[in-house]
Amino acid sequence: MIGKVENFLDAFDLGASTAEKDTLLESAKIETQEFYDLYLHDRIDIVRGMKGSGKTALYRLFFFLTNHLIEKKNLYCVFGIEVTGDPIFKLFQKEFESYSEIEFENFWGIYFIVLIYKLIFNAEKLRNQISEDDVRKIDEILSRMGLKIHKDEFIFKDIQCSILDYMKKAKIKFGIETKIDQTTGLPTSFKPAIEIEPGTIDEVSKRPIYLIDFKNLVVSILEKYGIKIWIMLDRLDEVFPHRSEIEKNGLKGLLKAAYNFSHPFLRIKIFLRDDIIEYLAADGFTALTHITDRCSATMSWSKDDILYLITKRIAASPYLRYEYGINPDSIDRDKTYRKELFYKIFPPRVGKTPTFDWLFGCCSDGNDIVTPRDIIDFFRFAKAFQFKKFKLSGQQQEYLIEEDIFKRSLEALSKHKRTLFLFAEFPHLKEYILKFEGGCSEHNAESLQKLLGTNWIKLVEELKSIGFLKHIPKSGIYKIPIIWRQGLSIKRRKAFREVAHENNNTNALKR
Repeated sequence: MIGKVENFLDAFDLGASTAEKDTLLESAKIETQEFYDLYLHDRIDIVRGMKGSGKTALYRLFFFLTNHLIEKKNLYCVFGIEVTGDPIFKLFQKEFESYSEIEFENFWGIYFIVLIYKLIFNAEKLRNQISEDDVRKIDEILSRMGLKIHKDEFIFKDIQCSILDYMKKAKIKFGIETKIDQTTGLPTSFKPAIEIEPGTIDEVSKRPIYLIDFKNLVVSILEKYGIKIWIMLDRLDEVFPHRSEIEKNGLKGLLKAAYNFSHPFLRIKIFLRDDIIEYLAADGFTALTHITDRCSATMSWSKDDILYLITKRIAASPYLRYEYGINPDSIDRDKTYRKELFYKIFPPRVGKTPTFDWLFGCCSDGNDIVTPRDIIDFFRFAKAFQFKKFKLSGQQQEYLIEEDIFKRSLEALSKHKRTLFLFAEFPHLKEYILKFEGGCSEHNAESLQKLLGTNWIKLVEELKSIGFLKHIPKSGIYKIPIIWRQGLSIKRRKAFREVAHENNNTNALKR
């Protein structure tokens, strides 16, 4: 690297940690299990994962594959909640405050209908596959619903508000009808059901709302022509105020509406944070098991996956590819080659630990999850620190990022995640997280109860679920992972030993 440090560091770029701004997302894409479950097999409708685990990257990958999917699979993807920018649902914040779960379910049903209708009239190839007679049938059923949509203009807020106002008067309820086996007493089937409360039938008959009928008509047309439509929804954590009653009703309504619309030719694909699903289930969620029967496991990245991500993105730079003699094909097929390349670029150890093992271990949270976002942010800090060090010293270096810079970057990442993840995403837990600040990294039940108070068991479960605490069942100890320690000035010590010492001193004074 002699004489080229600035050039190497300038070329070193692992992309952006947010998928919307990541210029390497397409050129350095990694096809995860969730990608294959969606693309090859259509096995999952709900993609779940922690923030930064790659949900939006997967969502945007299908955006890039739009033309390919149409050509190869006759599959049309509709991308809802906007690919970039603020969600259009912010227009509805005031109305949302009064919506029940059922009204949200109706809201999402209409949203699906508008997206489907918009696709049919905007996607020229799709439009040409459908006969004029079938298009007329769609127009007729929309007219019966009271939906008036201009072909070249979709004023979504006007459409939603007028229909939802009517729904509120009609009190139409959508749910799931369960059939019970009379012999065993066990449920045998589940299907969408519509219930109209007594006293409203006359009113409904004047302007009936045909949400399910619309879905059935569209499905019959899609089957007829061998066409598939996927409605893909991401960034749902930005639609509603976090951990609010509005969010709870809104997302429960979404999951139920998506279940009602589910069909092999018409899928609703939802990308949702893991902790939100747990939050929705916490106080009960009827038929959640069946609503999530096509749900992925939590998106996770193994050590091999993370190493693949790092080396794949390094190889995306023509300059680094040339200078290090990188063979991109070998990166794709050879795990050993990836490891050799990593240690060609980075030092062999940080302290006494092999560098990659150190990196993966230090970036793991309490659920043993390392996210691509954390790795990309880590090396973004590392690049900035290394460049500044070189500019000040002017000394040549053997490796692109030196050992001391790895340590500094971990501290920066820890503080970054404290603010943008722990505090920003879970403000209701901030006061409890701050109780650990300046304290010890290991706790037991006694020390946690003393620190958190009488409600400590529930709080510990929440802190475990977001990865702030890691429970070791065999010893009963709770550890704060390394990733959080420097951001909160937490020392590697055992809190329960200090509690025991205090108790011994108290007992000695009593004697």
